[in-house]
Amino acid sequence: MAIRTNGINHPALVGRNYDETVAFYRDVLGMRLVLEQPNLDDDSQMHLFFEAGPGQFIAYFVPKQGSLPDTPQRRQLGAMLHLALNLDVPIDEAMATLDAHGVRYKGPVDRGYERSLYFRDPNGAVVELMSWITPVPDGVDEGDLIVAAQQRRIARKAGFVENEDVKAVLAQRG
Repeated sequence: MAIRTNGINHPALVGRNYDETVAFYRDVLGMRLVLEQPNLDDDSQMHLFFEAGPGQFIAYFVPKQGSLPDTPQRRQLGAMLHLALNLDVPIDEAMATLDAHGVRYKGPVDRGYERSLYFRDPNGAVVELMSWITPVPDGVDEGDLIVAAQQRRIARKAGFVENEDVKAVLAQRG
């Protein structure tokens, strides 16, 4: 059986400057910055998440605010780190399918409020299959949910959005 996905969640790109990236996507393209936190894999970088449309995002990994724009990067600027796809099946089912096809993967990786699997396609591109730990109810805008969870994270002075933030926001909405 093939894995079912439910659309592209986000491409993840490498940027050179925090301020320029935020100004361009927010002020020029009118995208809402819904998540801003340290990169879980490299704390010298920030993870920015812009909402391109309902349930559609563009992720950028940039040096922390105030860092020099020419900070050496591990990857080529503008390069795509990975393509994230929303899972339409349980993550265990996706793992079983990857196993059945002999696809080696990393994960599941706990990303705070989501879990992810990472692997390379036959061309070498990194693909992420992601699933919210607490499923997003029908009719709830993912961007609004992430914004509210981020506000809760900031209020509790935590470094990252966690599943507890998502659950608390959903409980408040009823």
